Amino acid sequence: MSETADLTKAPAAATPTPAPAPPEGGTSPRLQQFKQEVDALKVSGGQANPEKKGLTLGVVAWVAAVVLEFWAYFGSNGTEDPLAQNDFLILSIFGATLAVIGTGLVVRYALTRYFRYWLVRLIYEDREQTDRLIAALERRP
Repeated sequence: MSETADLTKAPAAATPTPAPAPPEGGTSPRLQQFKQEVDALKVSGGQANPEKKGLTLGVVAWVAAVVLEFWAYFGSNGTEDPLAQNDFLILSIFGATLAVIGTGLVVRYALTRYFRYWLVRLIYEDREQTDRLIAALERRP
């Protein structure tokens, strides 16, 4: 049998040892270290934060689409000329396309922010769980 197989099998008579409890503050030392490192970075969200720019661009596209749609609607109703109505029809299609693009930008950048937070949190929780597992394995006879 290999050495890894021996580590994964628990003896039948052994009782499982509980994982070490977090300190009284409710946060583990690793999480406290993470918070201190993030605070020490002193990074602002200015130029290094493309999500804000993408969200802003998406919202601007939505507003521009609404303005174009209203302009096309009221412009086409004010004329009997089919050529002018076709021009406003093209403008309204462009407005609808702009609204779809704006929606895509907003969804993409909103999800990017959320998934980045989720991924960092998952990495630190996995590291903390690995530390507990290693500590438990080191205590085994």
